[in-house]
Amino acid sequence: MSHDHRIAVVHFTAPTCWWSWGYESVFNRLRLVYGDQINTVILYGAPYEDIEEHKKNYGLDDAGMIAWAKEARDIMGVPMFVDYRFDRMPKNLLPATFAVVAANRQGEEKGHRLYRALLRRSIVEFQDVTQETAIFEAVNEAGLDEGKFKRDWEDQTGLKGELEKQGESGPSVHVGFYNFAVTDGHGRTVYLDQQFQPSVAEGAIDYLTSGKLKKNEPTDILAYLRLQGPTPTVEAERVFNLTSKNALAQLEQFEKAGKVKRSILADATFWSV
Repeated sequence: MSHDHRIAVVHFTAPTCWWSWGYESVFNRLRLVYGDQINTVILYGAPYEDIEEHKKNYGLDDAGMIAWAKEARDIMGVPMFVDYRFDRMPKNLLPATFAVVAANRQGEEKGHRLYRALLRRSIVEFQDVTQETAIFEAVNEAGLDEGKFKRDWEDQTGLKGELEKQGESGPSVHVGFYNFAVTDGHGRTVYLDQQFQPSVAEGAIDYLTSGKLKKNEPTDILAYLRLQGPTPTVEAERVFNLTSKNALAQLEQFEKAGKVKRSILADATFWSV
């Protein structure tokens, strides 16, 4: 395999991780700004596979989980569910990750659509997206071929193998759910921890490329909403580099024209076409 000489942006994600929800603005904007000039490497995992072990490892009870969720929401600046109770949380989050890997067999765009649908349902709406009913509702929302997805979804051994082989041919960096790496593949790597403003990631890319990459300025909010599904106002601000006032004004204009509709999720306004 030939070496990919592009700048790589590497992140470890999951459709059930609140940090991943916070990073949606960053990675979606980078794709729009740089296109295929950069190599976006997304690795999939699960925050936990055994909830009891997870509680023990982090020393958490319900009160601690709620406090942690509120802290994460404040750090990320995005709307999310925070009233966590361990008796209402899934016992094993891996099935949702397997679903995304299965969807990726229909192409990266379809895979991302399912990932996004599961992520919003999990982190904003607090649905149990490890359950088959919720997964197939998201499959329908994402516009996947349901028959093919079902066949791929049943290939649990194959999906597990794909997860285990992730990153074998990619950049050698160490990333987790809360951070990402920007690397030139030749010894220069910038690690960014809990940086949810796209401008920070762009600054790292510009630094490693001496500002030589062509940068597009995305403007088509309606196309973005069609691809991403329900989107909070703050995400529109970040992806399209708008002030809060301008983002809201544009979205309300679209609403008045009947092009978008609003909904309230996690006490925040979301927009969809």
